Amino acid sequence: MKSPFYRNRAVADYLQNCGYLESLQIFKQEASLSENDHKTMSGMLEKKWTSVLRLQKKVNDLEAKLAEAEKEINHGAPSREKRQPAEWIPRPPERYALTGHRAPITRVVFHPVWSVMASCSEDSTIKVRFIANEE
Repeated sequence: MKSPFYRNRAVADYLQNCGYLESLQIFKQEASLSENDHKTMSGMLEKKWTSVLRLQKKVNDLEAKLAEAEKEINHGAPSREKRQPAEWIPRPPERYALTGHRAPITRVVFHPVWSVMASCSEDSTIKVRFIANEE
């Protein structure tokens, strides 16, 4: 970490660039800076602020990914990379319930392109559903 001397020079440069000359003179006296000390740190404070904003965006993105991973863990679903066909068997709690059949459902088929699925039951009924409308 840089010493306060470097930070003080960066603040002094910022004050001069913004035109706060009275504040600059008072700050130089309190920080014990010479007349030309701040000129070597030209633009440093703005660069650091930009870096802080960029890093904050990365932190926010990582926090969102962490929240998604925690949600997957809480619901018992394995991560996308670790899913095997044997793990595709549904586990409670269910997300949706298919209503309308009077007997147990024996098969569910999804259309490969459109948001349509068909379910069939032991009661010899076939139900076609539009998935986008199902809640």
